[in-house]
Amino acid sequence: MEYQKIAVGTGQNRAAIQNTAAAQIGQKIGMGFVWLKTQLRRMIDRADAAVDFFVGWVRQWYKVTEKAFFPGKGKAVAGVIGCGACLIFIGAALLAEPSLELAVEPVDLAQKEPVVQGPAFDLEKLLEEYNRKAEQDAMTAPVTVSVDPARQVSLTLDSLKNYELAAAPAGWWVDLSQLEGSGQERAAYCHDYVNSDTIGWLQIPGTNIDYPVMQGATLTTYMNMNINRGYDYNGSLWVDTDVTDYSTNTVIFGHNWTNVSGNPSVGRGGDVMFAQLPSFAHLWFAQRVPYFYYSTTSQDMVWQVFAVFYTTDLNFYLYTNQTGASLQYIIDKGRSLSLHNFGVSVSSNDRIITLSTCTRALGSFEDQRFVVMAKLVGSGDANVQVN
Repeated sequence: MEYQKIAVGTGQNRAAIQNTAAAQIGQKIGMGFVWLKTQLRRMIDRADAAVDFFVGWVRQWYKVTEKAFFPGKGKAVAGVIGCGACLIFIGAALLAEPSLELAVEPVDLAQKEPVVQGPAFDLEKLLEEYNRKAEQDAMTAPVTVSVDPARQVSLTLDSLKNYELAAAPAGWWVDLSQLEGSGQERAAYCHDYVNSDTIGWLQIPGTNIDYPVMQGATLTTYMNMNINRGYDYNGSLWVDTDVTDYSTNTVIFGHNWTNVSGNPSVGRGGDVMFAQLPSFAHLWFAQRVPYFYYSTTSQDMVWQVFAVFYTTDLNFYLYTNQTGASLQYIIDKGRSLSLHNFGVSVSSNDRIITLSTCTRALGSFEDQRFVVMAKLVGSGDANVQVN
């Protein structure tokens, strides 16, 4: 009896539980349809939330089917049913939302406008524009005018003073190679009419070294700048900022890009600035050119060579205003290094000039120079002996 009561009670409980579960399932299904309708509408209204909704919906469906229909064993079945439902959902979304449909408009190639590629290529107009620009560039770029020697006009100091530089196109290169007159006259002209940084003029017979000497705001101002204040790979001849007309040792620097071997060329036209200075390394040249001329804007001066040498000591000769024993040290060391014996008496009572340029005669390294030293004299003597 007790067993039967328990059995009957158990059956009644099961029926009640089943009825309750069915009601809950029905309720959940109804709620699910309402929820689905709401989400579909929301998804249609907000297309950007479709992906998030889709993932959430799959997860929710999986939970409902797992618990309600296949408790404890329906994961695979629930997954298949969920995927099928998803496909149905996607189809419904595409039908309900025209904006999700892939629309392809037919293209009528006959009515399609050609792609615009810009104006047609006009070679004649292009050449005209190119020539116009080239002419403008030529008017502003540095220019050296070459004149047939037969038609050259001798330019004197007076004739150049009458020339209006302001009338020349901006940036034109003033060619001073035809400028006649003494070194002092040419230096003064350049200082007054071309560039006030001009302090002197150097001319060495037997070479093409015939240039103004510049003094800038710094030691390197004219290292890559010409007298016209334009960039120039060859630079100018220049001195340091402390050089004056009365310096006891006027040191002049200049580039040598082309004549750097241990057997330097002599008289080669393509060598510029100090590239022909190493000509003094040859005894026969030194014997023929024992003097040169360096003039300031106020005075013409003659200088007698007393030492020429290669050196890796780049400092001992650079002091411009030494006197007494300090100047004598520069003189003595220069003479001890000299390639030739000039037989010239020099002391600390003399004013000297030092010309310095680059070389590679001692090897491929940079720290080496070719140097020429001379002392101020009243006039040149063609009979001086150099050994």
